[in-house]
Amino acid sequence: MFYVEWLRVRNCLRILAIVLGVLFVIVALLRIAYNGEITNSRSWIDSEMHENGARITTSRLADGATQTIYDIPSDHDRIVVVDRGWHGKTITVSGPGVDNDRAQSFQVGTLGVHSTRPTSQGGTIEITTDAPESARNLLLVAAFIGLIIGTILSCPLTNENSNHLEVVWTKPIGRESYALGAFAVDALGILAAMALTIVFVVISTALFELPIIVIDSQTLPVLALCVFAPLAWYALLTAAAASLKRGRGAVLGLGWCAAIFIVPLTIAFYAAQQPVLHFVGVVLSYVILLDPVLYIHFSGSSAPGDVTPAFGLMYNVLGTSAAVRAAIVFGLTVIYSALSLIQWRRLEA
Repeated sequence: MFYVEWLRVRNCLRILAIVLGVLFVIVALLRIAYNGEITNSRSWIDSEMHENGARITTSRLADGATQTIYDIPSDHDRIVVVDRGWHGKTITVSGPGVDNDRAQSFQVGTLGVHSTRPTSQGGTIEITTDAPESARNLLLVAAFIGLIIGTILSCPLTNENSNHLEVVWTKPIGRESYALGAFAVDALGILAAMALTIVFVVISTALFELPIIVIDSQTLPVLALCVFAPLAWYALLTAAAASLKRGRGAVLGLGWCAAIFIVPLTIAFYAAQQPVLHFVGVVLSYVILLDPVLYIHFSGSSAPGDVTPAFGLMYNVLGTSAAVRAAIVFGLTVIYSALSLIQWRRLEA
């Protein structure tokens, strides 16, 4: 019954797998390219720390971390190791013996190697390692991919409207059941793409250092937010084109243009001195409440409520927690899906 929709999902996931595979090869090549830098830095630091005559001083910092300082008399280098336990370790080497010929810096996951070009006092190498990675960061990356896949799979009703709607009506299934079935197939495709993305990020990070994924009290609400936001975006685009027979590409393009530019336009109009433009900004500030993409933020500093009055009013009433925003985007998913069904039910061949 939904064979065509399954084919769309399969082809989309296959393309995503190919893209992620190419990216994995690039990451593997980067790992090979930086392998010498990582290995040499660690082995050189280890030999310096165990050199005869090194003066070792250990102290406890105010945040509870253990700081160990190695003063190397042979070349007047200093190695400072700050061990924060579960929160990772930082190793900083400085002095005239640090003779790196060029400045280098890279960061992959929790592993980072940063070096500065040597001066008359020598150079500096800093290695950060073993720091935990919040699961929320993985979910954010997955949500971004989910938005893209949701865009590609959206508007299944428009595809049915084009040229063969009479055939669709002959299928032994109700209109609402058919639409909901197509939505469910696409939703599974979006979730599968997000899961595939998380696996890719974890494996790619593990090429450099085994990641330590931290799950806290906010992980579950953020998970709900990052799952429902792509589904709400998919439902919004589907509702916008549910009664169209063609023009799906225009709807998708205009949808992304609106999602990208509506916030800066709202801010610009709202800050305008002219009353008419200011009024337009106020109206737009309420319109963008319908955009599910804008609810994906993890801190108040990046919240739209900081710059738009409608978001500020809503957040003052409901709060800015991930659980509240997840409930809002879930509600938007239901509303947009219902609007799609209403249009689909009233459509005539």
